[in-house]
Amino acid sequence: MTVMLVSAVDPYPVDAGKKVVLAGFVDYFRERYGPGGVHYLLVGGRPPERFPVTLHHVPGPGRLTAVGNVALRATTGRSSIQEALLRSRAVGHGIDRIREQVRPSRQVYDTVRMAQYADESASKQVCYLDDLFSERYTAMLAAARRFPDVDIRPLGNFAAHVPSPLRPIADNRHGRNALLRTERRLVRRSEDRVATTFGTSLLISEAEAVELAARTGVSRDRVRSLPPLVRLAPGGANAERREPEAGRPVFVFLGLLSLPHNDDGLTWLLSEIWPLVLRALPGARLRVIGREASEALRALAGRYGDSVSVEGFVEDLNGALADASAMLNPLRFGSGIKLKVIEALARGIPVVSTTVGAEGIVSGADAGILVADEPAAICAQMCELTSPGHNARIARASAAHFDAVYSRPAVFAAYDRAFG
Repeated sequence: MTVMLVSAVDPYPVDAGKKVVLAGFVDYFRERYGPGGVHYLLVGGRPPERFPVTLHHVPGPGRLTAVGNVALRATTGRSSIQEALLRSRAVGHGIDRIREQVRPSRQVYDTVRMAQYADESASKQVCYLDDLFSERYTAMLAAARRFPDVDIRPLGNFAAHVPSPLRPIADNRHGRNALLRTERRLVRRSEDRVATTFGTSLLISEAEAVELAARTGVSRDRVRSLPPLVRLAPGGANAERREPEAGRPVFVFLGLLSLPHNDDGLTWLLSEIWPLVLRALPGARLRVIGREASEALRALAGRYGDSVSVEGFVEDLNGALADASAMLNPLRFGSGIKLKVIEALARGIPVVSTTVGAEGIVSGADAGILVADEPAAICAQMCELTSPGHNARIARASAAHFDAVYSRPAVFAAYDRAFG
């Protein structure tokens, strides 16, 4: 048994949600079939010096080819922009050559941009769609209307594949919105095509899997959701917790702070929620863990003295979270499963989240994730979690949720079903 994964993303280092999923696939297939049975075909970028399985590299399209494809294919509606930017005859020939050389028993294509290179055996293959990008773009447009001063950054990590002459279009607000509306229509068509032509389509969100199956008429055994395999620090799962200092409850915000949804969520937390918390819990502390905080965020945090600490990257996440009363996830926009929530569940830490922040994850007290969307309600949940008995109940539910859905045995079992 051999498997070939085709992607334009190098999953290492594992420092973003998409990379977590791809690295999890590599980990799973490597354990099931051995390193020699797994082939990773990387399109574009620079091939890494070390890789845990057999790596094949195909250079991506040149800048002129990418710009020409956008003009000839995306503007005429023949393909989505993300497909056009990664399309070229040379890439197709390179993938064909390696596929013929490897002759894999199973092929896994990463999103619609790689699915365009599937051969005639697509009906027996797998496409990992990640999120439904059509729905992600709808959410971005709604966020742009609701929060006009926030930089939504529609390109995200895909910006590396966009030629520099095209990037200013996404940086301009009017150009960005037009781009999102166009791409939403085009990528929805591509998603539907993948669902009807591939043997199996995979999504992170169960709700999105249900939606895609419903809108295409494809049976649910061909459109599935599956959890990410999160790599934890040694001892991370169900790590031992410490009681916070009496009268000094600790709350944690975790995430890369240069991401717009994290920057906005933390700004909202500090501006609208933290003052309410300090009035109710004068000794409360907030630890902000994450790289690339803006000067504006640091200045805002500085208003609260030693009750808020912006700590940057923390090597020992287990230690940093050990005495936390809760992980806070106050996001007002964004899409997809937030890995910080799974990090908290793994350590048996209650989560207080907005509805957006808990998207794609089962929520509620029985799942260890308390959800509220108004500052007063979020503050009330944080205060309730300072009760040792209540905190212990939610913490047990959090750990049980992780064990049932996101632990390595649970994820491997889900992958066995999804990949056959």
